[in-house]
Amino acid sequence: MKKIISALIIALISLSATAEQKYGWGNVHFDYQSWDAGVKDLEYEQALIGIEGGIGFDWGEMYGFYDFENILENEGNQGQTANGEIHTYLWDTGASLFTKVYNSQSPDFKETNQFIGLGYTNLKGDGWWFKPWIARQYITAHNNFGPAYDINGLNGFTIGWNAGYAFQLFNQDFLFSNWNEIELDRNDDYSANNYGSEGLNGGLNLTWKITNHISTTFMYRYFYNKLGADGYGDILIYRLAYDF
Repeated sequence: MKKIISALIIALISLSATAEQKYGWGNVHFDYQSWDAGVKDLEYEQALIGIEGGIGFDWGEMYGFYDFENILENEGNQGQTANGEIHTYLWDTGASLFTKVYNSQSPDFKETNQFIGLGYTNLKGDGWWFKPWIARQYITAHNNFGPAYDINGLNGFTIGWNAGYAFQLFNQDFLFSNWNEIELDRNDDYSANNYGSEGLNGGLNLTWKITNHISTTFMYRYFYNKLGADGYGDILIYRLAYDF
């Protein structure tokens, strides 16, 4: 499965060089994450810098980000997280082949999740969109906390979506967006490390586009049986971005 997903992504990136571009956007950003400011106090804070962007073609659409984390910590304590996902259109049906690779690593853990499944991209209108997907998940992970130190293999199914609504208020441009992932039927090792065979992962974001190139975003990050939380957890994130 890993080789199949990697080959698909490489082939689609190569195709992008000659395809017709429909849209594109991106930013560089600074985030400050407060893990102890939400409903549940997790006693952790960090700052990061990153880059994020999306691009659409006649054959499909791509989205990704890269974050360099813990930038205020001593050297050697930094981490990094990268995510890339692609909807490859299945003709004019609105359905898509959905592929995604997510990698996160720090001094204490390394985890890579790969997804392949089906999505739908035609639920959209004037200033809004809703793009659901369902995918089979494959995981490779190593961590310094137990009980399972090494995890490798299939890891159930994930139901996800990305949604957004752009609007104006007081002659200012805003975007309300949501991403969400529901993990089902996790394997035994991952279930042991994350307190259950099901989990939830997502975020609610409100972005204010201050100028053509400067925006700020308030994010409410939520999760259940995920990111080391036994039960519900949340993070408040503050972002300042330069948009291009």
